[in-house]
Amino acid sequence: MQTHSQSGKTVQHNVPTSSASGLLNTHENVSAGRLSGAALQRATQHPQAMSSAQIMHLQRTIGNHSVAELFKQNSAATKPDEKPAEPLGASGTIQAAPTATKADIQRKVYIKKTLFGGYRNKTKSGRGSEGAGERNVKTMMGDDKSRYFNSKDEMSQYAANTTEKIGYVEKTNTWIRIPDELTVIGEKHTATTLHDVVKAVGTDKFMYEGYTEHPAEAADNPELKATMRQSDAIGDAKFGGVGSNPGAKSHYAESFYPKIIRGLQGIKVRYDYQIIGSEAEKKLLRIAIRFAASADEDSGLYRAYTAQEDLWNNTATSLEGDTMSAAPLTEAMQTAGSSALFTTFVQELTSYATAKIQQEQARASAADKKAFADNWHVAKVDYDVEGSEIMKAEKARDFSMFQHIKKAKSDGYLLYGLGDLHLQRIKKLLDAEGIKSENMNTFINNQAANHPQT
Repeated sequence: MQTHSQSGKTVQHNVPTSSASGLLNTHENVSAGRLSGAALQRATQHPQAMSSAQIMHLQRTIGNHSVAELFKQNSAATKPDEKPAEPLGASGTIQAAPTATKADIQRKVYIKKTLFGGYRNKTKSGRGSEGAGERNVKTMMGDDKSRYFNSKDEMSQYAANTTEKIGYVEKTNTWIRIPDELTVIGEKHTATTLHDVVKAVGTDKFMYEGYTEHPAEAADNPELKATMRQSDAIGDAKFGGVGSNPGAKSHYAESFYPKIIRGLQGIKVRYDYQIIGSEAEKKLLRIAIRFAASADEDSGLYRAYTAQEDLWNNTATSLEGDTMSAAPLTEAMQTAGSSALFTTFVQELTSYATAKIQQEQARASAADKKAFADNWHVAKVDYDVEGSEIMKAEKARDFSMFQHIKKAKSDGYLLYGLGDLHLQRIKKLLDAEGIKSENMNTFINNQAANHPQT
């Protein structure tokens, strides 16, 4: 036996033996029966060896439920004819939920174990009346979704809709927990998107490619301003209204000028002068026409617009319809037997917007310019080869996105969403900047592995 002083108290230690009782037989006769850190660790392995005073102290430290689990697991380990208890994981790791029986298959709320790591199944709670709808605590314990909380208090906060980092993605049936710092996620716009993630967690701290900054030219142009606001409203609806309340953070993820060039570079004029392009590209053509009306009056873009002002305005109005038809422009080109009207407009807009891009990029730091030049590259499968007009526009968009991502990080945003091709081109750059990024499939798969739906 060894004796020494500890905080003014005499503490006696029996030399441990190889028996189970000896492993915990430290007495550590602190008069209140408290456990030291080392003894607490041994208690997790041999709870039956604790004195009643030590058990009471452990109950106050980690809770009655956790103490009961210790005894249950230890008891199972000593009975070879029964199924062994599930091993405890390392602190901070997430253990797969236990196999459900008919009795508990509906109980799907898991609370992180504060001392031993992993999660425990929450089967009942005095907080059952908290929350409403699917977030009501009692409802969560009775439905078929598995939810994982760091504490009972976090469960209550989730029920009250005051969390912003946890939630259930309905499209993929996945419980997610986003990091405390910015995560950039690349997506396929037709699959699971940032809309689904944001609606699940409820944060307004996001930027998304679908939101484009309003150009300065919109200030004195009611038609352009209305068109840009309509685009914002469509985005708000796709996010379920999350982040659209007054005072919410800005979601604009890129500059207007490279995006408008990219939209027009993707449009083709068919042999019969029909305008061929995606829905997004036709929307950008409509915006480009409204934008041209506010271009500098001495610019070639403004002259191209005013030379056929009624035609361009009629085309913009037609593009706003359900069919998104560019019929007025098509008919004019058919009459002229030439696509010069459209090609000249695109050339002048590209020249005008490129000058604006150069002004914006001139304001970037030399370090950012060098980092981008050193790390940007075309994707393995991209729109065209580097140096083509469409890839010049894409490269300018990527630089603008890079600048917005850095701002998002410095301003405490949690999420930035962009198309997967953009992420492929700038991932090396983001890695060099220490900014976490991954594609949506990887993000969802990792979350599903960490939060099993059992």
